[in-house]
Amino acid sequence: MQSLAYVLLLVLILSAIIAIVLGIFWFKERKNKEGKKYKRNRLGTLIALAVMVISLFSAGGAQSEATHEEEAAIARQEKLDKQNYKDNKEDFTSLYYDLGVAVEQLSSKESDEWESAIDNSGEDFDIDSTIDNISDNHSDDIDDVEAKIEKLHSLDQKIQKNEYASDEDKETIHNAYLDLKHFANHTTSISGSYNDFTDEHNELDRKTTDRVEELQDL
Repeated sequence: MQSLAYVLLLVLILSAIIAIVLGIFWFKERKNKEGKKYKRNRLGTLIALAVMVISLFSAGGAQSEATHEEEAAIARQEKLDKQNYKDNKEDFTSLYYDLGVAVEQLSSKESDEWESAIDNSGEDFDIDSTIDNISDNHSDDIDDVEAKIEKLHSLDQKIQKNEYASDEDKETIHNAYLDLKHFANHTTSISGSYNDFTDEHNELDRKTTDRVEELQDL
């Protein structure tokens, strides 16, 4: 409909130009009202004026209809964005809670195994082999956490691109994702010392717990 409005506007402009040109010729031939040029220019001017008037009203109607269609499309998109945000936010919060619990449990198991390895190894403790063994023991859990973090990332990106979601909600959700991603990396890519690992566990566990409460308040 917008294209039609543009075409009618073009017709309006062209007919106005033609009406002006023929009107000038008509005026010049006014002394010879019975002549062919006078009659031809008069008829052409009147036709051009008629086309101009019709085009004017038609263009106005087409533009009004185009505006109405655009407003309706915007309203439909806003409704769709609102529903998508609601669904994605619910999916994000649900997955966040489940994944947070899984990461916390995995980190606790890894910490316990690390502590046992220290207690049972005496002077022969090897940190690299201990970390490798722990990672091998929980390879399936690690793969599962990494897959779910990717899904959580996808949901976060959908929300960040959603026009309905407020900037405050987007920031809350994205920061929550970053904290849990950091916690997940802590469990899937073990490094550092045992004390650093446990200290980081406590800090990240507290952060993600706080984030769950923030998400539930959205």
